Amino acid sequence: KGQLIQKLLCRWWYAITWPDPASIPDEPPPNFDSMDGFPGVYVCTQGEEVGTIKDFRDKTKAPNFVNFAKMKAEDLKDLLIKAIKEQKLQLVDAEGEGTSTEKELVSMLKWAEKVNAQKADKEAEKVLKASKLSLPE
Repeated sequence: KGQLIQKLLCRWWYAITWPDPASIPDEPPPNFDSMDGFPGVYVCTQGEEVGTIKDFRDKTKAPNFVNFAKMKAEDLKDLLIKAIKEQKLQLVDAEGEGTSTEKELVSMLKWAEKVNAQKADKEAEKVLKASKLSLPE
């Protein structure tokens, strides 16, 4: 399960839209400007709060380690497969076929498709239990 998470963290944007555009205000709050490259995040540019940042993104759905670790391995596997396929498609569009990266993606896709998700979940639970660790709520 850890490898599924690790590989998905490297390419989540090919499979997940975050933040959800519907959850972001249409306009920045008064005296705030949008931060380029960070949809839903605004920085105050006027008044007493200059430099203050407001973040309207839903962190419970953020593509991060903790949130992915809480997911079932089957869902992670599906997302990873989707991400790899989309990354490969965009790579071939940009650079053509036959690149070393494309070969790595093909290999990774074969690996992901063979992952036994139930076994991955059980092994992850064993590791957490043996280490006396738990995921944050």
